[in-house]
Amino acid sequence: MAVSCDINIDNATPAHGDTITVTYSVDGNDPLDPSGATIRGQVVVGGTAYNVSTSVTLPGTPAADVTFETPTCDGLTFQQGGSDAEFTAVVP
Repeated sequence: MAVSCDINIDNATPAHGDTITVTYSVDGNDPLDPSGATIRGQVVVGGTAYNVSTSVTLPGTPAADVTFETPTCDGLTFQQGGSDAEFTAVVP
């Protein structure tokens, strides 16, 4: 699955002195569960074909690690907010 990222602000038209909060969101970084698969093949013995198969369980994959960089914007200084994906700044 494709990963997409976004950053959202709680107030796109703040006044002087307001605290704004920006929050990152990440979609598509999902773990994959183990899954079953069948492997098929054919063996030819003395001109006679024999179909064969076996089952395998492919391993799952955990979601990838995610870290969030502090956002930047001229005139604003962001600080860590209430979660790893949240940052706040006071509008001068």
